[in-house]
Amino acid sequence: MNALATKIARWIESQGPISVAQYMNLCQFDSESGSYTARQTIGRDFITSPEVSQTFGEMLGLWVAQTWHDQGRPANPRLIEMGPGRGTLMSDALRAIAAAAPEFLAVAEIVLVEASPSLMTVQRDKLKLTSADIEWHERFDDTLTDRPLYLIANEFFDCLPVHQYVKTERGWFEQMVGLKGDALTFALYPDPAPNSDMLLPPSRGTAPNGAVYEISPAAIALTEEIARVIAKQGGGALFMDYGYDSLGFGDTLQAIANGKAVELLNDPGESDISAHVDFLALARAAADAGAAVYGPTTQCNFLADLGIGERGERLIKSNPTDAREIAIAIDRLVNPAEMGALFKALVLVAQGAPKPPGFGFG
Repeated sequence: MNALATKIARWIESQGPISVAQYMNLCQFDSESGSYTARQTIGRDFITSPEVSQTFGEMLGLWVAQTWHDQGRPANPRLIEMGPGRGTLMSDALRAIAAAAPEFLAVAEIVLVEASPSLMTVQRDKLKLTSADIEWHERFDDTLTDRPLYLIANEFFDCLPVHQYVKTERGWFEQMVGLKGDALTFALYPDPAPNSDMLLPPSRGTAPNGAVYEISPAAIALTEEIARVIAKQGGGALFMDYGYDSLGFGDTLQAIANGKAVELLNDPGESDISAHVDFLALARAAADAGAAVYGPTTQCNFLADLGIGERGERLIKSNPTDAREIAIAIDRLVNPAEMGALFKALVLVAQGAPKPPGFGFG
C-alpha cells in the first residue's frame, strides 16, 4: 500500500466503506498525495487533444471568436477554460483569436479555472509570453456569472466523480470501496439505494441484473450552473470529451498510469481516474436550466465543420518538412477509429441565439 491507500484504509476502518465518488475525490485532491494536487498529471499519463496538434486549440479559439461575432459581439465577454492542463489549448486558442478577432481580446476577461497548484505554475509559464491578461480561479463560482460567458471544457467532465449503482435481483445497490483484509476492494452497499425506483431516468428503460449505472451529480450541477449563466447573460459553452451519446449501461471507470491501464484500487493518487461522460445527461441538465443545446456530435464532425482540414492544408504548405507529422496528428483527432468518434462535442447557447459554429454538417 502506498501512503494514500493506507490513509483511505484507515478511514474505511473507522468510518465504513466510501462511495466510488469519494474515492475518486481522494485520489485526485488529497492534499498530500492527490494526482492533481501533488503532481503535474496532465501529459504524463495520457496525451490530450491540444497536445496532439496545435490545430485543435486553434479551432476552438476560432469557435469562440465566431460565436461571439454571430451573437452581435456582446460587450464585456468573459472567456473561461475549465481544467486547462498545461495551458496548450489556451495558448493556441488565443493565437487564433488574436488573428481572427483581436477586438474580442481587447474587451474580454480571460479566466482559467484550475484546482491544481502545480498545474497553475505550468500554465503561467506556458502563457507568460501571451499579451493577454489572465486570471486564475480554483473553481467556477458566483464571481464568474455576471457577464456573457464563452466557456471551453476539454477533457474536464470525465474527471469529475461518479457514483456507480449495480442492478441485482433485489434492486439497485451502490458500488462502494471497502476493505478485504488490508487491501482495498469493491463491494456493494448492504441496503438498496434510497428511492432506487426513481434512480434512472425513464428513458433508460429496463436494466438487466448486473447492469452498472453511472451518474455524476457534480457534472450535472456544474452544467446546470453554466447553462443558467448563458441563458441569462448570453454567450456559449463548448464541452469536448470522450463519452457516450446513447442510452445504456456499463462500467466505464478507468485508471491510467504512464499511458497504460492499471488497477483502479492500486496505488491511489499515482494514476488518473476518469469515467466516460454521459452527454445525454448533461444535455438534459442544460436544457432544464434554460439553455439551447446543440449536440452531442462527434469530434470528427465538429472539427471538420470548423475547418480543421483546411487549416491543416495551410499548415502543411507553410511547413512542408513537417507535412507527414501534421497530417498524422490531425488524422488522430478526426479519424473515427482514433479520437474522432469516441470524443464528442456539446454546445450550449442562449435560447434564440444563432446556431453555433460546428453544426453545419449534414
